[in-house]
Amino acid sequence: MVTCDTLVIGAGCWSAGVALSGRGSTVIVDRGAIVGAEYFDTFAPTSNWKSELRSAEARELYRVLDDRTAINGERSDSLMLAPFLYKALLPYTDTFRLWTEITAIRPDGDGFTVTLFDADGSEELHARRIIDTTPECLSNPEFGRTNCRAASLTAVAVAPNAAEMMRLWKPAVGSMRPGRTDDELFFTVPTDPAGSWPEARQTLLDAWNSRREIFFKLNKIATIARQQVRELACDQYEFAPNHTFFNCARFDNPLLAIDAGICFGRE
Repeated sequence: MVTCDTLVIGAGCWSAGVALSGRGSTVIVDRGAIVGAEYFDTFAPTSNWKSELRSAEARELYRVLDDRTAINGERSDSLMLAPFLYKALLPYTDTFRLWTEITAIRPDGDGFTVTLFDADGSEELHARRIIDTTPECLSNPEFGRTNCRAASLTAVAVAPNAAEMMRLWKPAVGSMRPGRTDDELFFTVPTDPAGSWPEARQTLLDAWNSRREIFFKLNKIATIARQQVRELACDQYEFAPNHTFFNCARFDNPLLAIDAGICFGRE
């Protein structure tokens, strides 16, 4: 049986920071294949990119983005961070177990025995501590359902007349904000927290198609976020000793999340 000190559920940017810290005996499990999906796969708005960063690794990532003019206030480009973060994580790939489901968690002595399932089958892991960073709280789904207060879905739209569109069109459902370039905007609609992603996508498309006729010809959706942004009532909760929930999307931008994870790992 594999043993570790800390099992982190969810491969968010905070979890990536824990990996970058070099903290020993940590395993990060995620049912998907994207590290940092809570920022990179949601198109969530970001802010405070010029906040002080405590770790050298996060400051280096900031430098790389700043050199490429990706730090630009409200238009700062979170997505540009992804490839540089992934490159920094290459020495720590063994820390991650992606495309992996957690099928059971049970208290066991001084920690927990966790059953993992992936393409190779089932495997048990013993962890002294569990930190669940998933918005749906995979280790306690009932808590996850009650903790989610609201949700939204965002699309990236190509709009040559983006500034005019944002000035003249006030959608009955949803809101717009500037994109990373002058011909791009982000369109966000509130969605049912209990609904599926296809249902959320239909809500977004219905709202987008209600725009005024003059904005139909040149303005098109380029892509829709693969995940919804979830507004949570509680950012941190302890279910039992050494079993906690931690909202990894609580930070204003992904660099702050990475920095916080690194500092946590080195405490």
